[in-house]
Amino acid sequence: MLHLKKIVPFILIILIPISINSCKKNDRWKDENPEIEPLKQGFKTAAAIGYCVSLATTALSGDAVPGNVLIESSNSISGLIHVTIDENNPLPFNDQIGDIVIAYIWENDPPGGRRNGVISIVFADMNVAVSLFKFYGIYTVPVMQDLETGKISTLFAKQDIVLGEGSDTLLNLSMSNPQFSSELLRLDAEPPTDPFVAVSQNVWFISIDQQNTTDLYDDSFVINGGGQIAEATSSSGGIQYHAFIETEFVYDHCTLNPIRGSAFIQNLKAGTSTIDLGNIYLRFHDRCDGKAYVEFAAGEYFNYTGRDINLQFN
Repeated sequence: MLHLKKIVPFILIILIPISINSCKKNDRWKDENPEIEPLKQGFKTAAAIGYCVSLATTALSGDAVPGNVLIESSNSISGLIHVTIDENNPLPFNDQIGDIVIAYIWENDPPGGRRNGVISIVFADMNVAVSLFKFYGIYTVPVMQDLETGKISTLFAKQDIVLGEGSDTLLNLSMSNPQFSSELLRLDAEPPTDPFVAVSQNVWFISIDQQNTTDLYDDSFVINGGGQIAEATSSSGGIQYHAFIETEFVYDHCTLNPIRGSAFIQNLKAGTSTIDLGNIYLRFHDRCDGKAYVEFAAGEYFNYTGRDINLQFN
C-alpha cells in the first residue's frame, strides 16, 4: 500500500497533461470542418447546370426571360442563349461573375406529352465549382419536359464536363438523329437511391419543378447521384467521392444550403487493396444557416457524428 501511495503522484503527473491535451483536441474538433470539397464541387456543378437547363426550357416555351438573357434563335428548335451573370442576376450557389452561352436543339416533332432536347453550355470567364481546374462547360446533356406536369428532367456525367485546357468542341450541336436519340436514351436510367451505389457512378440526375412561374430562382431542384467532378485527394492521402440522395434546393428559399435530402462522402485509399479511410453521412434541413447535420461518421470522420458542420456552398 505504501508503494502505491508513492507512485500515485507520478501517475497524476502523467495523466494531467494527457487530459489537458485531450480537451484541447476536443476543442479543436469543435472548430474544424471535415474535408467536403468534392461535395461542394458536385453541388455547385449541379446547381449551375440545373439553372441553365431551366432557362433553356423557359426560352423554348416562349415565356418571358430575365433582362440578363439574350436569345439568338435561328429557328424554333435550335439556337443560342447568352446569359450575363452579375450581382443582380447570380448563378445559384456560385459567386462568380461572367457570361454563359447555351446552345440548344429541340425535337422537331416530339412524341405526345413530352418535349425533348439537348443542350451544350460554355462558362466564359467563370470558374464554376472547381477550385483546382478551369471548368469550361458541358459538352452535351439531354433534357426532357413532361408537358402535362411541366416537370423537367436532365442528367450529366463526369465525361460531359470540360475541365483543363481547351473548349473547341463545345456548342457544336449539329447532331444527327441517331446522336440526338442516343443522348435522350440516357434519361431512361433510374436515379440511384443508395448512396453507396451513387458514389461510384459519376452520374448526377436533376429534376426541376418550375412552380408554374418564369422566376428561375423559385424553381425546385432535386439532385440524385454522385461520384467525382475532379479527383480530390484528402489530407490522409485517400481519394474522396460523394453522393446526393433526394437533395432539394430552392434558391429563393435559401441561398446557403439545400432544404432537404442527404449527402454522403467516402474516402478511399487505393493500393494492393482498397482501404476505406472513413465516411460521413449528412442530413440537410430547411433552416437556412449554411449547415448540415452529421447523422453518422466513421474512420477519420468519427468525431463529427452528431454535429452540425458548415457547408460553405454559397
